[in-house]
Amino acid sequence: MIPASPGTLLGNPFCTRHVRPGRLPFLDGAGRPVDLSKLLAKLATVGFSAALVGPHGSGKTTLLGHLAEALEAEGRHVRRLRIGHPRDAVRLLAVMARARRGDVVCVDGWERLGLPWRPLVRWCAAARHAGLVVTAHRVGALPTLWACEATPAVRGAIVARLTDGADGPPAVGESDLGQAFRG
Repeated sequence: MIPASPGTLLGNPFCTRHVRPGRLPFLDGAGRPVDLSKLLAKLATVGFSAALVGPHGSGKTTLLGHLAEALEAEGRHVRRLRIGHPRDAVRLLAVMARARRGDVVCVDGWERLGLPWRPLVRWCAAARHAGLVVTAHRVGALPTLWACEATPAVRGAIVARLTDGADGPPAVGESDLGQAFRG
């Protein structure tokens, strides 16, 4: 494992490389499902451009997926992109160039774009009158729509949902999960 700075992940079992985001409902810091209609209303007040912020494995990608589905259910055209490397910026700019007024582009991994690309993508979204919803590890230039947390209550609620109906004691306890996080 790679050493992490204080408050960040160390081998987080909920990281997207270990799970399929969207399989469970998104939970707030207390472990309760989030009311997506209220979150969509808040997103509308910021012009459909905002960030989902939090550490690895805190639910940003899951929430982004649920928001994208809810936006599509409202009739919006949604494009989803996952940024794995700064060179993916060209692909993102091509999507932004084709975006129409009212479209929403959902970008997972915003911070991987690097500084020169992020302002250009934001400018393109504004010029096309398209929304831009991103996941990021830190607060940035876009308004924060939701600060995701990997609290003990969330971890416990996820394990309870995954092991509901299983025989015997849970194979994963809070102490196991707590060891995956620092801070």
